[in-house]
Amino acid sequence: MIKGNSTRHVSPPRSPHDFRPESPRWLHLILLVVGMVAWMIFILACVGGPAWSPDGSQILFAYRDVENSRTAVALYDRATRTTSTILAQPAAKEGELILEPQWQKDGTRAFIAIYQPVPGSSDDGSCEVISIPVKSGMPLQAYALGTTEGCVGPFPQLDGKVFFGGKDLRWIDLATGEIGSNAIPDEIGSISEHDGQLFYLREVSRSVGSTEDKKSVEDGKEFGRIDLKDFSLKPAFSLWKSDMTALDITGDLSPVFWETGGSRMAMIGQGGDSDKILLLEEGKGIVRVLPPDLGVKSFLLGNLVWSRDGKTLYAAAMTKGEQEKTQQYWLAEIPVAGIPGRLTKIAPIQEEMSDDLEAYFRNSMQVSLSPDGSLIAATPAVLGKNTLAERDRALFLIDVRDPARPITRIPISNPSAAAPPAAKTRK
Repeated sequence: MIKGNSTRHVSPPRSPHDFRPESPRWLHLILLVVGMVAWMIFILACVGGPAWSPDGSQILFAYRDVENSRTAVALYDRATRTTSTILAQPAAKEGELILEPQWQKDGTRAFIAIYQPVPGSSDDGSCEVISIPVKSGMPLQAYALGTTEGCVGPFPQLDGKVFFGGKDLRWIDLATGEIGSNAIPDEIGSISEHDGQLFYLREVSRSVGSTEDKKSVEDGKEFGRIDLKDFSLKPAFSLWKSDMTALDITGDLSPVFWETGGSRMAMIGQGGDSDKILLLEEGKGIVRVLPPDLGVKSFLLGNLVWSRDGKTLYAAAMTKGEQEKTQQYWLAEIPVAGIPGRLTKIAPIQEEMSDDLEAYFRNSMQVSLSPDGSLIAATPAVLGKNTLAERDRALFLIDVRDPARPITRIPISNPSAAAPPAAKTRK
């Protein structure tokens, strides 16, 4: 069933002393590092979704500053209700850049992973990580991971190290700043952390048909654990293309999304009209296929987040808009029990569906849940010019504990212009 919701705005700062714009010193340091590795000639392609600090007091999120032709990462402070830009990147006409914001587990630093693919090539690109302090007295640090494809998060953090997947396993020791790596036969793919252990999901293939027909192979995904003592892989199960076809899943599979404090996983299987959700367990593989009942025939799902009680999956969702050549960006709430779910409107998108828009949605318009389980953060502000109303180029906080699902809209303050006046509306 599609539900309505109320919307309120966060009041902008009342004076220049209340607003904390991007620090010229930090911006100078960041752009210096950027210039050193020739990132200036690339534009943003994908970014990660909003990232909550461990105590829930601050949120990192990326956005496109269309007025100044740049992309940026901002920090929203819930206590002071101020937004400050902590990284800015000028846009250009060619190439692409992937930004991924994340927090260090103790909340003292913001990680910004920056991945630069090779234009016109399927080869790996370069991966750099900037560690930006959010407390005074700590130095900014930059880590060059070299050529890799594993610079897209979230990045597991175990034993004081941050891990990156891809063709091999790489890590940064946060205490020493040292970078380590270990080659993995047949690649390692995407990685995730759960209950103090590291897991992988990688592409595999197997022979099918007669042994004489060496060209007859089937692709699939293999899931398992990584033993950090000897870096060996411990496969748990595989998902083959024939299995997905039987389930009417015709597109890609997402990474795994772990249940908080539990043993279940969820994956998105891209279908025809609408996506499906696969519920999995490590020792069993697929235990159930969940076709979400959201009251609409066709929809896309961007990512999945488990509620703290394990009864609901939150997801970014996109449907056709009310007008021709428009889309609607939603928060979807999908009960694991299979009963009808709920859609909450976030923002309309003034653009016809395309492969590029779908990629932006799935990779860059993700939702995230606050540590206390009460608020969902989402933003469509990564989209380009003329795709959003100016009021919707914002960070949205949705109260999922209130039956009315009120939304707080947080404008992205522009240091070069006056902040817009606060307003309260109801959708």
